Amino acid sequence: MAVMMVIAILLSVAAVGIQSIDRGQATTTALAITEALFDETRSKAVGKGIRARLLIHKELNDEDREDRSRYLRSMYLAVESTNQAGDAQGGGWVIEERSIKALPTGVYFSIEESERVAAAIGVGKPGTMSIKLPGKSDSLKECYYFEFNPEGVCVDSENAALNPGAVVVLISGTRPLDAEEPMILKNNKVGFVVWRNGRTSIFRSPEQIDRAQ
Repeated sequence: MAVMMVIAILLSVAAVGIQSIDRGQATTTALAITEALFDETRSKAVGKGIRARLLIHKELNDEDREDRSRYLRSMYLAVESTNQAGDAQGGGWVIEERSIKALPTGVYFSIEESERVAAAIGVGKPGTMSIKLPGKSDSLKECYYFEFNPEGVCVDSENAALNPGAVVVLISGTRPLDAEEPMILKNNKVGFVVWRNGRTSIFRSPEQIDRAQ
């Protein structure tokens, strides 16, 4: 009996350790996906000489399975609509469907953490917009967005006084139904700062993020 109890305890400890490793791998993967999509968005803006936006699904509707799976996890690259000459027409946005990405299960974009660090550093914050997203629904969906201008600078469209740039914080956690902000599991969060020149500075641990605040 004593041997069986020891084995049971060891298995429980091992299971907890494996779960922690899985969460760490998920946030690391999510960080790489998000950083690559930011780079792609900036390159698209510079290459086409128009504005480009990285969108993150913001529509909170747990009654819709598609919205529930996309909420704070699905990301899209959108560019300004252009005429045949390639000039921006203004007002319209087109989703680049080949650039659609989803964060690993259990990893979410945290607007609360992102805005808190952005305010401490003095860089821009994401805006919000409504757009028709790829999928079954024909209704407009609300998204957060980070915008790059034709010069490749990540700008805050609502406050020109802020320094160019942005902060993205991703968390590993759970989200109860209808909860706007997911709950972080064991302070498991990573992220990065996008600077004026497009370079990024990575936060690889919660301690680095907390020090930035």
